[in-house]
Amino acid sequence: MKKIFILSALLICTGLSAQRADIRKAAERYKNANTVITNVTQTRHNTAIAQDMTARGHFYYKKPNCQSMVFQDAKEMLLAVDNTFVMVKDGKQRTARAKGKGNNPFEVLQSVFRNLLSADDDASLSELADVQLTKQGDICTVTIIPTVTDPKVKRRMMFTSCVAAIDLKTAELRSLRINEQGGNYTQYDFSNYLFNAEVSDSVFDVSAVQ
Repeated sequence: MKKIFILSALLICTGLSAQRADIRKAAERYKNANTVITNVTQTRHNTAIAQDMTARGHFYYKKPNCQSMVFQDAKEMLLAVDNTFVMVKDGKQRTARAKGKGNNPFEVLQSVFRNLLSADDDASLSELADVQLTKQGDICTVTIIPTVTDPKVKRRMMFTSCVAAIDLKTAELRSLRINEQGGNYTQYDFSNYLFNAEVSDSVFDVSAVQ
């Protein structure tokens, strides 16, 4: 990817009955939040490179449905507005739009978490992905694997799976790992949540990092 992120998972939505109920309870914290800001540490792992690359930035959310992660020093940005996802990386901009095929990571993530927050614990979590929920202590782990059968679409996928770790005690998304082809991945670790602070529209403008 989504690549990102996703804290949006808790914001726009929230297993296997007990886990699903726990996630719904955690999501209550976000119902009245107009904005959210968090610190983000990005770790990029490439199997061809001995040392992981890290960057520090911020995640921003603003109602009704604007989300971004900005890594100013690395000139990188992940932006999701409504059903459009934009990624700026290595000086290149890539855009994906929801088309019901699962090739937009935000489309998959939003579909999964929207159904997680459904009151119907027997409802399918998503038609676009296989989803597994596990819980250890206060941490609920959500593993999402897109179910893409079209070979052409699969080759264009920005990610092969993603794993979100949610702290149910603090009602916070702790990490999101986006797994890519060939064993590569990008992980985002979130900390220091700030609610209802002023968020400038400029953090949702891709020109800010180009």
